[in-house]
Amino acid sequence: MAITFPDPGPLPFNGTKERKALDKHFTARNVPKSRDGHLLVASWNIANLGPQDRPLRSLYVIAHILKRFDLVAVQELNDDFGHFQTILKRLGPKYNFVMSDKAGNDERLAFIYRVDKVELDKVWGEVALTKREYPKRTVTVHYRQGGEDKTQKFSNHRFIPFDRNPYIGSFISGRVEFIIANVHLYYGAAQNSTSEKNRLKYARRVLEIHALARWAHRVSTGEHAWDRDILLMGDMNVPNTTHNEATIKALREFGWRSLDYESNDNIGNQPAALSRIGGSNIGNDKTYDQMAVSPSRFSNRITGSGVFDFDNVVFATKWNQIRAATTHSKAIKEFRKYLRFHLSDHRPLWLELKTD
Repeated sequence: MAITFPDPGPLPFNGTKERKALDKHFTARNVPKSRDGHLLVASWNIANLGPQDRPLRSLYVIAHILKRFDLVAVQELNDDFGHFQTILKRLGPKYNFVMSDKAGNDERLAFIYRVDKVELDKVWGEVALTKREYPKRTVTVHYRQGGEDKTQKFSNHRFIPFDRNPYIGSFISGRVEFIIANVHLYYGAAQNSTSEKNRLKYARRVLEIHALARWAHRVSTGEHAWDRDILLMGDMNVPNTTHNEATIKALREFGWRSLDYESNDNIGNQPAALSRIGGSNIGNDKTYDQMAVSPSRFSNRITGSGVFDFDNVVFATKWNQIRAATTHSKAIKEFRKYLRFHLSDHRPLWLELKTD
């Protein structure tokens, strides 16, 4: 059952003004427009899409952000997908979608795509491992207790089946064929917890990421691989990408290259002028959302990647109103209530592929 964000109160805004502000910010953040010979792929956790009672005009703002991209992996689409259908109607006849059945937390995963640029290929399904494929792994958890840095090892920790099976789809665009695993992985509890029970939940999160990367490695390198070019995208609940963070190590251990939040490096092998934002959440301090690309020639096709911080430009009138009445730090906290209720507490990730 989804835990929705409460409605913080009235939010009058002009849709045209919001769209213009977003378009200007797309340019400022070097997010290209859709163009021939290229494909803009994105991933966005749109928090509680369905049970959260967003007004129609907010759904239209969400649709405008989505319309910048050609193919979008969406997370947190609820079993009630009425709002999702409203967004699709707003996007217009050039867009279509496919979605999974509901899973943990009554959530679905979905792909939105432009029918004139994307063709659905033959491989569709979910990542569901058999018991003999369940990995075991020693997970080291770093935490602080009594002002001291500590670690705890869970030896030969066994994988528990995915809370929400990753949703896989195969696509064709131009001369490029590839597979995307759309994921919303288990959160559980924070790494830096004084409770062993919670540290064990964090270890489960690490095992989910390890199992995903291990599956992708096996599928992309196997003798009978349908396609060796795989993108892992979605909310992986990776809190940071520092050296002692077990989740990012699990993602990268099979050679997969993920979005680097600390540098200005492109996720692919080609240089690109990017804006690094700091985090994929509107709090700007977590890297929960990730994109990872298989260690193949596919990386050579990626011409740009990044995070789009819509939260820095939308609802300017409300921000000014709140800021005038309180301190900066309190204003930020209050303003985020409007952002996460009307739009999301996550930012979209994107990359551009050369397809000719």
